[in-house]
Amino acid sequence: MTDLTLTMKAELCAYAHTSRHDCWAVVNVKAPLFESETRVPIDVVAVIDVSGSMAGAKLELVKKTLLFVIDQLKECDRFSLVTYDTNVYLKFGMIKMTQDNKAIATSTVEAIRAGSSTNLCGGLLKGMEEIAYNSGSEKAKVQSVLLLTDGLANQGVRTKDGILAEMMRIQNPQGEKVAKQKFDGTVYTFGFGADHDAGMLAAISTQGGGVYYFIDTNEKIPESFADCLGGLLSVVGQNLSLKLEVQGDNQLNEVHSSRTVNWTTPNKSCEISLGDIQSEEGRDIVMSLILPALAASTTESVLKATISYFNVISSSMQTISCDLVVSRTDAAPGAPDPDLDQQRNRVVAAAALKQSKALADQENLVGAKTLLDETIAAIEQSVSAQSNFSKALLVDLRTSLGSVQSRNVYLSHGEKFMCSKVQTHSSQRSNYVDDQDYYQGSSKMSIRLKSKSIAPRAPSQESTTHQPAQPQIDLLTPQPGPPRHPRPPRRSQGTETFQPPPLPPTLSNGAAPPPPPPLPPILFAPSNGAAPPPPPPPPTLPPTLFETSHRAAPL
Repeated sequence: MTDLTLTMKAELCAYAHTSRHDCWAVVNVKAPLFESETRVPIDVVAVIDVSGSMAGAKLELVKKTLLFVIDQLKECDRFSLVTYDTNVYLKFGMIKMTQDNKAIATSTVEAIRAGSSTNLCGGLLKGMEEIAYNSGSEKAKVQSVLLLTDGLANQGVRTKDGILAEMMRIQNPQGEKVAKQKFDGTVYTFGFGADHDAGMLAAISTQGGGVYYFIDTNEKIPESFADCLGGLLSVVGQNLSLKLEVQGDNQLNEVHSSRTVNWTTPNKSCEISLGDIQSEEGRDIVMSLILPALAASTTESVLKATISYFNVISSSMQTISCDLVVSRTDAAPGAPDPDLDQQRNRVVAAAALKQSKALADQENLVGAKTLLDETIAAIEQSVSAQSNFSKALLVDLRTSLGSVQSRNVYLSHGEKFMCSKVQTHSSQRSNYVDDQDYYQGSSKMSIRLKSKSIAPRAPSQESTTHQPAQPQIDLLTPQPGPPRHPRPPRRSQGTETFQPPPLPPTLSNGAAPPPPPPLPPILFAPSNGAAPPPPPPPPTLPPTLFETSHRAAPL
């Protein structure tokens, strides 16, 4: 079985027909179990920082990890290697991983030596060009650039906005060579230690359709690579596009997603691009609908969802549809659905992590701690608080809380951990090596287990309970090297804090629950267009910096 599955569910079993309801719902897209014998070839470009600070144990472990990656690839796969310090070097172009070519690649990796400064942008663009300019018949369906660094860009283009603009030039080229020189792969970033710019690497990976890996100890270098490689080897669907269409007089009030929501008809229909999906991964879109009062009891379809995507295994376009059917009767509504509540907790946790990180970046650690404390308390009171998934969310929130207890701990560990976890939960994809495996499929776990032989991990310092975990402080002591450009000073923006909405309390005796509060507001500006006469507005929340809900507002 290589097809995705598509399901929808509402929060309650029934909604009384005599009154208007705010109805929570979730759409789930699920990828099948990965089968290694059916996987497609992949193209991978490793872009490695070999600046002076990489010298020593870090670089040696990176080299061993690259050899591991080479060993895992088959003859149908292609691999290329780019290194960068002050200059950028194409060590070898895209070559098939035959035994002879593996020998060449191995000797090239073993000869890598540390150099001087950090031309991160130059290395990244060279890696992207290797994919964009190799568009012949051997081009793989799955293509990716893996960018690794332990420091700040201090040569070439150095700013986040500048680097993103250069990426866009290759992703959306202009002129006669558009068809032949367009980068349509993904970009994954890996940041080692305490000195790299997590925000920049996260932004690069987001624009590249990948994720950012935070590597806080040497021992996690091989497993982080392996986790990423296992995902690339198990991609089953690409270019996922989800369309939501409300039926009848019902309305689609808000869609909670970190991705752009394009409204085709305000409050009625929208489309969301979901990127690619790997083996056993899920994509859950939480939304709120408005159900009007009806004259009589009925069972009706209130929402239609359609997912279209390219099936990588069968090399064909696929389309799947399903309907959300809701009972509008006087029957007891029952308890809220725990799976939906878990996904609502996920959205709220990601919102709190991003908002608290923004507060900490402004040196408002008190506000960051307050927000995290309140979010933890809210999830602890939710319907699904005792589920393993919600407990895992609480572990991440408590670890983040431990990371904002002091400015030094936050700068060395907390900002990077929190940045990675925002991506983890908003993209629903693993990107940090720890003992939690809620987004890891069997392919990732298999490759990660193999990688453990490269560098056995030290005994874990992470909490195995659900008490506040102490952050693991960076062990990658910077090596002597060229001077790095310091970060600009951060100025305090005051002490005003965002109050997160409480989550629904646990219900008993089948009583109808109070309507859940709205989630944080929008990530992107809503589409323009006239909306139907709006129902009574929900409570207005203060704006957050992680704006995940998309509401089709009237002009």
